[in-house]
Amino acid sequence: MVLGHALGGLIDSPLGAHLSGFHYAFFAIYTFHMPLFFMLSGLLVQQRLARGTAPFIKGLIPTVVWPYFLWSVVQFTVIYALGSLVNRPVNVYWSTVSALPLRPISQFWFLYALFWAHLIAVIGLPRIGREGLLVLGAVLKIIVALVIMPVTFKLIANNFLWYAIGVYLTPRGLAELCVDRSIAVRAAVLPLISAVLIVAALFGAELYGSDIPLISASSVELANLAWRLPVLATGIFGAVAAVAVASLPIFAGPHGRGGSLAELGRLTMPIFLLHVLFIAGSRIVLSRFLHLDNPAVLLVILVAAGLIGPLVVERLLRPFRLHRWLGF
Repeated sequence: MVLGHALGGLIDSPLGAHLSGFHYAFFAIYTFHMPLFFMLSGLLVQQRLARGTAPFIKGLIPTVVWPYFLWSVVQFTVIYALGSLVNRPVNVYWSTVSALPLRPISQFWFLYALFWAHLIAVIGLPRIGREGLLVLGAVLKIIVALVIMPVTFKLIANNFLWYAIGVYLTPRGLAELCVDRSIAVRAAVLPLISAVLIVAALFGAELYGSDIPLISASSVELANLAWRLPVLATGIFGAVAAVAVASLPIFAGPHGRGGSLAELGRLTMPIFLLHVLFIAGSRIVLSRFLHLDNPAVLLVILVAAGLIGPLVVERLLRPFRLHRWLGF
């Protein structure tokens, strides 16, 4: 996620015109990283709903709804204040903020789509079960490919399949699918299949995405390409391969508890909420004021800022016990 947004910021900046390698890398990440996030979000839904529908819905307020509104306003206010320094300047403030219940902004569309996916699960699981939810996800994915619809609905419909896959698998099913496999399968076979499918999607982009030139597309256009129906298998295998690799002993830590990787996972929310502010802020300072124009060096610094910045903020605020109020 952090690498993808750092790449996207550089692609959309004045430096991005000739960064074809960055375009390929961004496309590759976007073929599977949102499928992975939505799939993981759906894994525990059935278990949580078993404890009661009301507690489940109530729990969405501090964990999804509040962070969505709070940080959408904070980040958009910063973007508005920075004016022409950002990649996509905005000149309308209140109408955008007041429309947040209907139109998400920036990376916070994920929380918006996730909230609606949870509500669909609340309504659908007792009536059509996991299998029905999976079919619904597949139908929505096909409809998105065939019907022009508002972006907000498209974001929900386009990603609900991945969420439904997570609900269908449950943690036990996902473990049986990839985590409990041999090291050879997890470290080599699944990542190799995923890599082959990503390369095939890159070469096939001219066929299924002839309307968008891959090497000169914006980050939004590249995401559009990466989420199209012909890339479906790439998303599935990429998400499964990512889980398989993360389960390898090298990442498992002492006693299989995940080590530093698991700790980063537990801090996903502050990283998600804050990383764009640190990435964009660092890019503006380095490229606009310090005139650093080496894309590779910039990328390394931006990724480091997008990870370290939110972690430092989280650590500094921990003694004040403000995490719930900040949506962390």
